[in-house]
Amino acid sequence: MGPNDAQVVRVFSREPGSPISDVTLDPGQNGEIVLEAEAGRTLHQNGGRYTVTLVVRDLSDGSAIPVTGATVVRGNFLDANWPGLAARFTFAMSDVTLKAHAGSIAQAYGSVVYGTGEPGATFALSQPFQILPQ
Repeated sequence: MGPNDAQVVRVFSREPGSPISDVTLDPGQNGEIVLEAEAGRTLHQNGGRYTVTLVVRDLSDGSAIPVTGATVVRGNFLDANWPGLAARFTFAMSDVTLKAHAGSIAQAYGSVVYGTGEPGATFALSQPFQILPQ
């Protein structure tokens, strides 16, 4: 990655607040998808724009799994969401949503579009994860 680039480092599922990824989510409690990304020093220090987007798909039936709140985060580097070179964006999935997809295999897709004049983009997929049957 160059000084004018950004990169999604990884996208993963986890139990709420856990420091590690988890490839199984319990539909009896909330779950989270985390997108970790880095920005090059020049891009970040110049306060360029970014847009983080997350989509979660149920691979078993092809439907989208909604997250709680926004699936798109827009801002400028150096803002409260991306204050340092590395950033972490956390998206919540409610237990009600997970219960509706219990027994399914799912995967999260994350992207960051960055820059102003000539924007760039970076993408990553999570490891597939299982929403446990009830």
